[in-house]
Amino acid sequence: MKPEVVTAIIAAIVAVISAIISIYGQMRVTQLSDRLTKQREVASREAQTSALMSKYRDPLLRSAIDLQSRLFNIRQNRILQNFDQRCLSEQNYLINNTLYVFAEYFGWVEILRREIQFLDLGDLELNRHLSELSVNITKAFGTSQLNNKGNFDPTFQLFNGEQRAIGEIMMQSRSTDKMLGYECIGYAAFVQKMSDSNFARWFAKLKEDLDMVIKESKIGGERLILIHSRLIDLIDFLDPHCVRIPLKYRTKIE
Repeated sequence: MKPEVVTAIIAAIVAVISAIISIYGQMRVTQLSDRLTKQREVASREAQTSALMSKYRDPLLRSAIDLQSRLFNIRQNRILQNFDQRCLSEQNYLINNTLYVFAEYFGWVEILRREIQFLDLGDLELNRHLSELSVNITKAFGTSQLNNKGNFDPTFQLFNGEQRAIGEIMMQSRSTDKMLGYECIGYAAFVQKMSDSNFARWFAKLKEDLDMVIKESKIGGERLILIHSRLIDLIDFLDPHCVRIPLKYRTKIE
């Protein structure tokens, strides 16, 4: 075979091999680029979730702490006993502030629910567990039965729609140079709004229940105990290292 032919064949083979290597290299680059893009998307979603949880974890935790503390005091410390012996301002405070700690918790739950729905959180364990704990508390407020063994006392019973409605009216827009979104109204604004019948009507059931607890010498507290227990579960999740609330203040009601 003539040298010219051999040279041509070798050149053709080299060209084919070069083309294959080039195509393979392009494929690898494309695959790597796709992989990096997906990794960035996952990292972005996780960063968004982390930022969201950082933004709302503390107020949700604080509202859960305040509500469980008030339920504990109602059940264990009987703070509503001898109510008539208190001065009028103290009576008004106990009622309004108790209604507020219920409402503030529902408010932050509703805010978190609305914020999360706009994020693609995938199968993040964090979101799944938080949603599960929140649903457990929602069910504790709304359920009529205790482990199929009997009916709950209707005291402090609020159905899901009622909880969400209270959450909605507790929300206000938050717009600053650094932060957008929602926040809960404060206690002073809450007390002022209670003079509005359209606002106050959402608390009529809770107000009646508090009045009944005040008048009754015995408190049928199965629902209260269940709600308190599940709030402690939420607190344990949001503050696992007891940074914001010490372990000794997380005692569940027996």
